[in-house]
Amino acid sequence: MNSLFKKLLGPRQTEYFVVNHNFIIQEISAEVQNYADTPSDAIPGADARISFPELIGIENILMSIVMGRRPSFELKGIARFADNHRPLYFDLLAIEHENEQDMASNLLILIEDATEKMVMKQSLIQRANEANLLVSALAASKDYIDKVIRSMGDALLVTSTLGIIKTVNQSAQWLFGYSEAELLDHPLSKIVVEETLLYQARHRYILSQKELLRELEVVCITKTGEEIWVEFSCSAIQTELQGLYDFIYIGRDITERKQEEIEIRRSLAKEQELRQVKSRFFSMLAHEFGNPLNTVLFATQILKEYGDEITNEEKQEYLEHVRSASKHMAQLLDDVRLLSSAEAGKLKFNPAPVDLQKFCSELVESIKISYGKNHKINFNCRKNHTSLAKKTAQESEETQQLPALDSKLLRHILTNLLSNAVKYSPIDSNIYFQLNCHNEEAIFKIKDAGIGIPIEDQEQLFESYYRAQNVGKIPGTGLGLSIVKQCVDLHGGQIEFSSETGLGTTFIVTIPFYKHR
Repeated sequence: MNSLFKKLLGPRQTEYFVVNHNFIIQEISAEVQNYADTPSDAIPGADARISFPELIGIENILMSIVMGRRPSFELKGIARFADNHRPLYFDLLAIEHENEQDMASNLLILIEDATEKMVMKQSLIQRANEANLLVSALAASKDYIDKVIRSMGDALLVTSTLGIIKTVNQSAQWLFGYSEAELLDHPLSKIVVEETLLYQARHRYILSQKELLRELEVVCITKTGEEIWVEFSCSAIQTELQGLYDFIYIGRDITERKQEEIEIRRSLAKEQELRQVKSRFFSMLAHEFGNPLNTVLFATQILKEYGDEITNEEKQEYLEHVRSASKHMAQLLDDVRLLSSAEAGKLKFNPAPVDLQKFCSELVESIKISYGKNHKINFNCRKNHTSLAKKTAQESEETQQLPALDSKLLRHILTNLLSNAVKYSPIDSNIYFQLNCHNEEAIFKIKDAGIGIPIEDQEQLFESYYRAQNVGKIPGTGLGLSIVKQCVDLHGGQIEFSSETGLGTTFIVTIPFYKHR
């Protein structure tokens, strides 16, 4: 590293390391290991992506800098949390660096400590959020006060000790829909469903040294038979007879508030459900990506460190592990994207003529190669679409008309169902796949003798990220059947299943031909 460049970096407390086109560290500054994810790996001769995993996935961008097609590349706000009480943030800048010895172009990666800036930014964001919460609370309080002011004139009822109505005000008449004459000298139970609750409140009032009773929420009935919630406050006044009291009830309609509480409870239940879905999603990602990633890292490490020592057969085996793990991760990402597109309404339905027997036969062979080496998949096709087989005089020399379906969506449907049948069935067991073609629809039936689906899991089977309780350690994401359901729905079809734990599962998918829909 040029000595003048080092002097320039010094006052800014900037660290650096230099890597070649293979991302092997050539040179490091004194304190660069403080910013590494694994400090012991941040040494010359090591792969920089091990100690700085942020470089993984952006190799093409970085190489474009070395080749002069791009001036620089910057990552900001990279975090390290080795100590929960003292987080570390830094910015990373990659620029081209010419080796002074052989004039070859390397990559110079500069690291600048951004902890103070990021902590201050987070503090400002937190304070801004707190301020927004206060503003929202103030707005809600103002709205509440405005409602109280607009609704002044609470219902007033005065009853005798026995609960006979003696006095009502105009607001009470409006609230319950009765005239004054229809309420006077009638029991309070005429409008209050749970009059016993107020009767008990009167006695509690006397026993509690005449303290005002508040927030007695009861259901009342209006003249039209409508049920409303009213919140009463209760107090007593001494009558002309010693020991006898008249009771005053001031009531306010809280029906809207009760409805809001019910809605809030529903929203909270929905939010809880969403949190569970999110939790299942991240658990699935951690598990399903973790294993293949570890496989790739292990295999590449072996090939890197012992490539000259192992045989070609062993190399091919490790490369096959990498290929298989990469294919698994690509399939997982494809499933997530497909499901996301379907749920967002962006998944398109593009029907085209399909030779279903040929399509299914080829798909079965593909499944056998990928999943079913230890299973026997028995495919059977039954055709009964005579109207399609007939040829008109004008079509006498043309090929038979084929039914129109979306082959891409159909592939997702059948691949998921067949791979599930293989995955959850014992080794050397039989999988039965039957295709029935009628005049207006195709029926696909897939039957296995696997672990089956417990009854308690069957209702949620097509939910995203949901897996049955009996899958054990069998890998899976919980996306397959959700994708199947979305694709079947886009075809305007139906999917049904029957299953018994330990005895297997049968799925039946019915898809109408597009020309008849």
